[in-house]
Amino acid sequence: MSFTGARLSFMMTEGRPAQKPKSELRQWRAWLAVFGGALVHLTLGTVYTFGNMSPYITSYIREHGQQKDITYGTSVWIYACAIIGQGSSMYFGGILGRLIGPRWTTLIGSLLSSGGVALSYFAIVNFYALCATYGLMFGLGVGLAYVNPLSCAMRWMPSHRGFANGIVVAGFGAGALIFDQVQTKYINPHNLKVSVHEHGSCGKEESYFGGKDPKQAELLERVPHCFLLLGLIYACMQIVGCLLLSNPPEAEPEAQGYKKVSAEEPIGDVMESSESTSGALDSAPRYQIDLNCGCSRVKMGPIHRPATSRSFFGEDLSPKRAVPTWLFAILWLTFLVNGQAVTYVATLYKAFGQSVHIGSDHFLANVGTIASPFNAFARIFWGFIADRYSYRTAMFSMTSICTVLLCSFYFTPHLGPAAYAIWVALLFFCLGGNFSLFPFATATTFGDKFVGPNYGMIFSSQVISGVLGASLTSNLICKLGYAGLIPLCAGFQFIGVLLALVFPYPSQVAASQQRTVQQ
Repeated sequence: MSFTGARLSFMMTEGRPAQKPKSELRQWRAWLAVFGGALVHLTLGTVYTFGNMSPYITSYIREHGQQKDITYGTSVWIYACAIIGQGSSMYFGGILGRLIGPRWTTLIGSLLSSGGVALSYFAIVNFYALCATYGLMFGLGVGLAYVNPLSCAMRWMPSHRGFANGIVVAGFGAGALIFDQVQTKYINPHNLKVSVHEHGSCGKEESYFGGKDPKQAELLERVPHCFLLLGLIYACMQIVGCLLLSNPPEAEPEAQGYKKVSAEEPIGDVMESSESTSGALDSAPRYQIDLNCGCSRVKMGPIHRPATSRSFFGEDLSPKRAVPTWLFAILWLTFLVNGQAVTYVATLYKAFGQSVHIGSDHFLANVGTIASPFNAFARIFWGFIADRYSYRTAMFSMTSICTVLLCSFYFTPHLGPAAYAIWVALLFFCLGGNFSLFPFATATTFGDKFVGPNYGMIFSSQVISGVLGASLTSNLICKLGYAGLIPLCAGFQFIGVLLALVFPYPSQVAASQQRTVQQ
């Protein structure tokens, strides 16, 4: 970043002053692409508002829908369908982006997701139809649109991959910050409390909106109209964001000091050339932030050198070559087990709060709102840590903290509403890091060229994770209750800690490259 007088311009520097107008124009184009991607992700990230919408949706279906006995455990399948759709389509989003470009691919996926939300106005009377629109259709659109803004950002800023994709996915994490409040203020402006307390099939009490109170009836009548409002807002934001997306010129990687490599070029030669292609890159340290203000200069965040190399293999690997590697398997499995905590916290934090009588409906909605900026900042923070140190260091730290938080989460209601809110916020701070660390790990491990399809393949783990999480929640909540489900999620997260330790540091890969890359 650079301050010149009263004019603010954003500059990612690598030890070289921006002297040419062309270079400054490129920097502005880079930041516009990053901002456009973040704006699109802000709407896609409303998948995290399901935890806030779940009491309204479940209560409406019980009162006016065809499934009168639906419970919160069952409604988790709507979120699971969204994750299944996202995981199933993300690979094709990466492929389509290479064929028709990131702008059109992102627009198609974005409008599919907002269309699914709008169609939920009609589908909400039937649980299975809602799984198709607010779940599967929305998720398919998210998957198609998700990865191209990330690949754009990392191509514009190849030496700051973690920081760039962290900013974009921060929009995804911040979706609930705005739209939790939009949903709650529109549906429940008077802060009505749940009024129906029933014992489910497993004998445990659950609380819903409804009953004979006219105000409760008015609240439920606003639920379908909320879907139309949200769909329209999403579509408008998505169109603006897509207009700002573009790939950098093809010659830019060489201008950034990277050498175009051939698949036939020996790995050792590639690795050697990648370290010595540009004298400027080798002679000057690189920083996340390089701030010039008059004659003063502030540098923050020196970047860990091996993490900014072209890839672990010295060249770009296509999915055909990346998937058989053991590094891909480790990343895929880590995302699978981490997804269990994501599913639980994102869908049931509000229902858990209601079950232990933590505050009012507005308070629980505000908990989600407070957690959202933690979710957003986490993506930048953990991306920064990965840039400075490595994916392994960042993932091990994040999963370790999350495991401790999950182990103690069940007891927070005994400490009061404030403790409950703090734990939810910290959990989102940890869980949000997954969505910047895995794109970062994909790019640094397998290269930038195929980052969209490769990350789509890694994200396919969320198809299994979504099904597994929803099955465990719906089938075990009666047997184990929240006291059993939360430690179970902590157990999955601990497996993520162990897998993070298995993944190598960049410096450890050089010795095994000849055996890993398929000739």
